[in-house]
Amino acid sequence: MAAERRASPRVSAYLPVRLHPNHQLKVIETLTKNIGQGGTRCISPTVFPVSAELTVEVSLSPGQEPMILRGRTAWFRMIPESEQYDLGIAFVDPAQKTTQRLSTYIDNSKR
Repeated sequence: MAAERRASPRVSAYLPVRLHPNHQLKVIETLTKNIGQGGTRCISPTVFPVSAELTVEVSLSPGQEPMILRGRTAWFRMIPESEQYDLGIAFVDPAQKTTQRLSTYIDNSKR
């Protein structure tokens, strides 16, 4: 089994997320599969090249302001028997307040 390369843990989470590819007008609305302080894995109908920059808007719970983060694609792979992709996104320089919100969400999700 491959060694874990993440600096922070992730939790399974199907959260609404909006992906805004930089320098493009389109918005992709989809779901995360997991999330951590360092990034997220989500489903995408569109393939993004590795290192593509995008803005990630994710809602941790209904009625709460969504978090807006800068991200960069780390990897992608086609989902078998599907026309969609798993997309790994690394967060880039998240604000301390955002990191705290993610940490609280992750801690509460582990209980």
